[in-house]
Amino acid sequence: MIKKLLTTVLVSSAFFMGAQSFTASYNFAAVTPTTGVTDPTPVPTATNVTFGSFSAVGAATVSSATGRFAFASWSLGGVNAATSFSAMTGSITTTQYFEVTITPNPTFILSLNSISFTSQRSATGPRSFSVRSSLNSYITNLPAAVGTSTNTSIEGSNEVFYTVDAALTSTNNVVTLPLAGFSVITSPITFRFYVWNAEALAGTFSIDDVIFSGSVSLSTGIGSVNFDLNSNFNVYPVPCNDGIIFIENKHAIEVSKIELMDVLGNVVLSNQATNESKIKLNLADLPSGNYFVKMSSGKQVSVKKIVVIK
Repeated sequence: MIKKLLTTVLVSSAFFMGAQSFTASYNFAAVTPTTGVTDPTPVPTATNVTFGSFSAVGAATVSSATGRFAFASWSLGGVNAATSFSAMTGSITTTQYFEVTITPNPTFILSLNSISFTSQRSATGPRSFSVRSSLNSYITNLPAAVGTSTNTSIEGSNEVFYTVDAALTSTNNVVTLPLAGFSVITSPITFRFYVWNAEALAGTFSIDDVIFSGSVSLSTGIGSVNFDLNSNFNVYPVPCNDGIIFIENKHAIEVSKIELMDVLGNVVLSNQATNESKIKLNLADLPSGNYFVKMSSGKQVSVKKIVVIK
């Protein structure tokens, strides 16, 4: 199949509270066996959001295929002929990955819902991969699913594993982005696709047809069209050691709801409406971990990350 040299973004005509939806697709149509570590294909375009080019970090320096982003020299650990995840001997190598950055324009808010993509391994290529983001400094794998695929499974902590030891393509890879953090992005966010458990250094692994689904909206509604709700709030102390945090509401604006969510987007604590300039939250009953404080005011939402350490 010959790919057209085209990268598209489909923008819906429907708007919800000022949000414009998009579906941004990376098809790697310009990639050839002489392509280096940066995809030369034109990047997707959408109003008020900038998509960067994909790059490969820490693996081979030249792509090995045409029309898909394929590289060799991934970390070892795959076992020939083995079909169980427990037989693998490797672990995630955080210095080897595919990477891309998405940036909302100034005064705009980016919301991302999901990532879907195709992966392919050669007969001795990597057996495991996962996706992480800069939102939490690439600490945890994002929630993954493989649909009806019988060639891959979800193992460990959202690690995708090739269950069949053969040269295979998986087209059902989907990463669902939790509401917390990914619904209010006002600065660049980077995603990394980590790859490991290769059976041989010559084995290749590729990604293709990567699709980001989301929306972008203007930060509006309070005082001025350029009012930045996120800058109105300051949450401290971070990290929190004694179970008590404070939210500084600089302009004492009306907050319709305050919610505390875990990294999966589950609401673990909520507060009533207030316009106090200093809001106190008691987190003493929560376990240690990363959380997000979501403040809603009118049509705007501000999300701040906190860390609870006990």
